[in-house]
Amino acid sequence: RCLPFRCPLHSFERAAVLTARGRLWNGTFLEEYLAVTSVELIVRASVSVTSSIKNLVLKDASTQIPVSIYLDPGAAVAGGVPWWVILLAVLAGVLVLALLVFILWKVRDGDGVPAARCAPLPLAQG
Repeated sequence: RCLPFRCPLHSFERAAVLTARGRLWNGTFLEEYLAVTSVELIVRASVSVTSSIKNLVLKDASTQIPVSIYLDPGAAVAGGVPWWVILLAVLAGVLVLALLVFILWKVRDGDGVPAARCAPLPLAQG
């Protein structure tokens, strides 16, 4: 995609240097060009001047610059989740499971009947 922009050049004498910078984010490179190891971009720029000066000479109004971009193999490999996070998650899961078993064990008595329903029945006389 081309991005045109305009900038005023106030009070320059004989020459002006225009610098345009761009970034190709690592995520964009990995998403768009996953199957390649390098990309060569052709950057084209052209300058036009709107001025009331009649004898203005514009040298090198257009230029083309090749830019080579190489994939960093270390950045292409997904790091994944660290081992200590997985271990911590497993231990937390086992702890929650043990706590749930303990709570259910305390709520029930030996016959498997909830403790709230185990009120002693009065003995029948007679």
